[in-house]
Amino acid sequence: MPGQSVFLPDVRAFAATTDSAPTQPVDGSHCPRQHLVLAVSTAVMLGIGSSGTDAQQLEEVIVTATKRAQSVMDVPLSVQALSGDFLRTVNLDDVKDLVTFTPGVTGNSKDSFMDSIAVRGILTNDFGNGGDPSLGVYKNGFYQGRNGAAVTSLFDLERAEILRGPQGFLFGRNSIAGAMNIITRRPTRDEADTYADIRIGERDILRAEAATNVDISDAVSVRIAGLHSREDGYVTNIRTGRDYIEHDKTALRLTGVYDDGGDLTATLFVEYEDREQSGTMYRATGNGPSYAFLESIYGTLPVPADPRDVNIDEPRSPPVDEGEIFQIGLELNYDLGWATLTSLTGYKDHDYYYSEDFDATPLTIFNYEQVQSGEYFEQELRLTSDTEGMLSWYAGVSYYREDIDTEFLGQQDEDLYCNVYWGNDCQGVFDYYNNAYDGAYAYILSDYWGTYDWQASPDGLIDDWNRTRGTFQGWAAYVDLQFQLSEQFDASVGVRYNDDEKEMSQEVLTARNRSLLGQVVQTGFTTPEGPVSDTQSWSRATWRGVLNWRPDSNNLLYASLTTGYKQGGFNSFSVTPGGPFSGVEALPGVHRPSSFDSEEVTSYEIGYKGKHFDGASQIQLTAFVYEYEDLQATCSEPGSPVVVVCNTGTVDGRGVEGVWNYGFSEYWSFGLGFSWFDSEGKGIQDFCANGEEFLGDRNACEGSPLPGIPEWTAYTTLNGNLPLDSGELFGNVSASWEDGAPADWVPFTPETVAAGMRDVGEYTEVQAMAGFRSPTGWALALYIENLLDDEYYDAGNGPTSAASPYVQSDISPSRPRTAGLRFMWNL
Repeated sequence: MPGQSVFLPDVRAFAATTDSAPTQPVDGSHCPRQHLVLAVSTAVMLGIGSSGTDAQQLEEVIVTATKRAQSVMDVPLSVQALSGDFLRTVNLDDVKDLVTFTPGVTGNSKDSFMDSIAVRGILTNDFGNGGDPSLGVYKNGFYQGRNGAAVTSLFDLERAEILRGPQGFLFGRNSIAGAMNIITRRPTRDEADTYADIRIGERDILRAEAATNVDISDAVSVRIAGLHSREDGYVTNIRTGRDYIEHDKTALRLTGVYDDGGDLTATLFVEYEDREQSGTMYRATGNGPSYAFLESIYGTLPVPADPRDVNIDEPRSPPVDEGEIFQIGLELNYDLGWATLTSLTGYKDHDYYYSEDFDATPLTIFNYEQVQSGEYFEQELRLTSDTEGMLSWYAGVSYYREDIDTEFLGQQDEDLYCNVYWGNDCQGVFDYYNNAYDGAYAYILSDYWGTYDWQASPDGLIDDWNRTRGTFQGWAAYVDLQFQLSEQFDASVGVRYNDDEKEMSQEVLTARNRSLLGQVVQTGFTTPEGPVSDTQSWSRATWRGVLNWRPDSNNLLYASLTTGYKQGGFNSFSVTPGGPFSGVEALPGVHRPSSFDSEEVTSYEIGYKGKHFDGASQIQLTAFVYEYEDLQATCSEPGSPVVVVCNTGTVDGRGVEGVWNYGFSEYWSFGLGFSWFDSEGKGIQDFCANGEEFLGDRNACEGSPLPGIPEWTAYTTLNGNLPLDSGELFGNVSASWEDGAPADWVPFTPETVAAGMRDVGEYTEVQAMAGFRSPTGWALALYIENLLDDEYYDAGNGPTSAASPYVQSDISPSRPRTAGLRFMWNL
């Protein structure tokens, strides 16, 4: 913002930029809660005792979530707005880190996968590319896509707007659970708005970002921004000595604006990012029947003493997450006098390589790789009325096309496969059946594998490769009408029509698998005559109604009813009609990729937004209830290791989200936020224990909450400035907390706990920064992240049966306490 420091947010700005948040657990025995309460109490005491001056009036933050510039306090939506200055102060790295300060949104992880992020409990856990994310990620209004392409770095931002609930009327691309819209800084004429921000720290941390404006002519201005960030890993693989959860990223953005003062303005966005980091890290707990089963075959499998270390194999390559992303977007706005015509034209290209050791052990049970390239094109045209009378409106049409080409690898050790499933090494299995049945089984061996004798693959591994290619396209039309019913009441109603079509092919790359055992790890079928394909389409109309009551200029009460929809898709690892695992020859014209149908949601929401104490206090509260039907989630058929997406049952969800921001003195302000969430699954037998009976009851999961979703989350932040004769001291302290959550659909009971069920994902994260700012524009600060050195994990995998090789594991250990220095310069 003009005249505001770009390296430390005005303490008044943050208080107005948050729209909701998490809360403390009800169990007072939780240590994380004690940490959070201590942080909040300290913040209040420090602030109240620091100054006797009057409370400050919090600054209004303008958002464009409703296609018009409005204060976030006047928008009848559950929207979280975080300023770019605040995001840089708290050192958020990529778009998934927005979860930290967004109540109702959970599931951050240290990779580029989107399937862990849930909005009000809803996520898309699809390992293939035939579906779509439930959360829509946008940058300057342009859709960012899927795994490998959507997660980019945060730098030189104006703000981020995170919307919760179905979003069918604000973007060209439909989103059923919520939306993140990242708004980058644009050039401002006749202003340098130049800054540099450099951080150094432990583990060779170096993060440098900078930006500046350049006036090309009287009508054209350009902003150039760049980022380079690197950090060494802090998780050691005790088997190889290699360190993980490191990164090396470089990004560059060019933004050009044409504005000659006339009716037409144009903005061009060009961005490139090169990302190299670790793939997801899985750490075996050493608990549960599966681990004992493996140790009965292979002996002791050591679990590292350090909870941040792992013991995994690296047969082909170390776990990596590499992406190269290029995108370009053009926004045109033309003032027609009675309305503004907006055109958004975007193109995005990405290449993505990913690998991980999913089984979390030094055995090659399941190593996963994904090699992907994709292109995405979108076009949106929108009219927004300029009227200020009784009726205002906006309407639009949009089109998209995505071309995606992906190769998947599921890898397993041959002898482990034979040991686990047949009880002997592969040579022993062949010898046993050849001898024990007088050649009868030898005939089967010859018929099935083409040989009487066991011949190991050159590296002893089963490489189960398959390839999917998809062309996905669709169009939509929408209109939103707002009626000013009286001075205090207004209402709006919107309708959107979606039409989506997907063409997808599957091909098993048999020639790459040199094991006689065939495609037995991931696909379970072959395509001897080439790819099998199918085309399907889905269409649906959705709508929204909102009623607003504004008793005065400081208070807003609203109620809304919204329906949402997400199109169906194709599975990447199965065909229909099916058959015995590893016994299906899929033929063009006979078989096709298996598919899943669309899902729908009906969501009810009430909210309050109010300003008090002459604007020094801002409160926002939201309560919601929804019903999801035909939920898309991963499941598997009994007796098959293949994970697919299926539709089943309904989920009833309910929750409350809120935030309080208070500027309690001229130089101090703090924010508190919370979310509470509860859900109940019905008709979810296909999701329960992978579709099999659990503890003798296939209905054991009925009524269970959504797995991996915490009941409570919370955050707090304290900002302060202390003027001096020669400059000022400044500081920020923030803390965030998430409750633990069940790892699977199975409900918490004494019996399930005894079987290995557990809570995962609970954490407390505290960070602080303090420094000195010179009146000449430079500043120097000390920062500490994860101040309490809390050891936690992003998530976890639940228990499996005693005959399964897939063990209980924790996912991606937390970053240790990290200290560093930060130099900032602003012109």
